[in-house]
Amino acid sequence: MRRNAAVAAAAALLLVFAATWFALDRSEHRPRWAVAETPGTAVVGGAFEVRVRLAGSVEATQIVCTLHRANAERRGWGYLASSGPAQPAAGGGTYSFDFIVPEKADTAFVFALVYLSPTGEWRDATRAVATALVPVGPEDRPLRKVALHHYPTAARTAARRADGESAGPSRPAPRPSPWAHPVLAALLLAAAFYALRAGRNAPIGRPEAASERRIWLFLAAVLATSAVVEVSGFASDLASLGRHLAGQFRAYEYRKLFQKAVMAAAASASLGLFILFIRAMRRPGSRRGLWWAGLGVAEYVVVSFTGVLSFHAVDVFRGLAWHGLSPFDALRGAGAAVALLAAFLAAKRPGASAST
Repeated sequence: MRRNAAVAAAAALLLVFAATWFALDRSEHRPRWAVAETPGTAVVGGAFEVRVRLAGSVEATQIVCTLHRANAERRGWGYLASSGPAQPAAGGGTYSFDFIVPEKADTAFVFALVYLSPTGEWRDATRAVATALVPVGPEDRPLRKVALHHYPTAARTAARRADGESAGPSRPAPRPSPWAHPVLAALLLAAAFYALRAGRNAPIGRPEAASERRIWLFLAAVLATSAVVEVSGFASDLASLGRHLAGQFRAYEYRKLFQKAVMAAAASASLGLFILFIRAMRRPGSRRGLWWAGLGVAEYVVVSFTGVLSFHAVDVFRGLAWHGLSPFDALRGAGAAVALLAAFLAAKRPGASAST
C-alpha cells in the first residue's frame, strides 16, 4: 500500500513538472514556420552566414534576409547589410544568406531579420522573425541553431498605430502599489518575531524539543532575511545581475531553459511539500503549528523566487494589478500571513506548539 502511494506521489510530481514546463514553453509563442542557424559569433569584416529552413506550410512567396546590429545594452538597433535580392520560397526548403559584417560604431551584437513577402519588399511582408542576438567577437564558423522571435511587419505596425489613433488617448495601465513591499516586510518581521518566541517557548522536557526549537529559529531567520530583501531592492538587483552575466557569458538566450527547469522543479517541490503537509496533519500529535508556518514560508519563498527568475509570462503576471493590488504580491502576502498566524498561535500557547 505504501509502495503504491509512493509511486502515485512520484508520478504526480513528474506530471506537475512536465505540465509546468509545457505551459511555460507554450507561453513563449515562438515562431513555428522557420528555423534559423548562424555562427556563434560575428567577425567585423568577415563572412556571416544565415541558414533558414521553412516549414512546408509556408505559402508560395519570396524570402528576404537582412542583417542588423545592437549595442552592448542590446539596444540601439540599426541596419547593417543585405544579402542580396529576394529568393523564391515555394512551400518550404532551406535557404542560405551570406553577409559581410561591416564595421560600424556601437555594434556589440548582430541579428538577422527574415521575412516573407510576395513582392520581396518590406512594406508587403506577411511574416517576419528576428534571430537571437549574436555577439561580435573572435571567429566562430560552425553554424548552430538560434532562437527566433516574432517581428512586427510594416502592415501590422501601421494597423496598431491606426487603432491607437482611432481609440484616442488610452488610460495608463494600473500598476502594483509601491506599498506592497513595506507591508510584506512588516508581515514578515512580525512572523519572525513570533517564530523566535515560539522557538524559545518550545517545552524542554520532550526529546524532540531541541529540533523543534532549531526549526523555529531557522524559520525566524528566513522570515527576517526576507523582510530585509523586500525593502532593500536586492531581489531586483539580483535579477539584473543574472541577466548581465547571462549576456556576458553568451548564455542570454539559453537562460530560458534554466528558468523553465527551475520553475517546473519549484512547482513539483511545492506539490511534494503539500503532500507531506497533508500526511503530517493526519498524524496524531503532529507539530501542526510548525508545519503551517513552514508551509507559509515555503509558499512565500517559492512565489518570490519565481518572480526573481523574470520569465516573460511571470513578468506579465507580476505586472497585473487591481486598484493597486497585485495578485502576485497577494500570493506572497498569503504565505507571510499564514506563517505569522501559525507562529503567533504557537508563541501564545507554550507547550502547545506540538499540536496547535
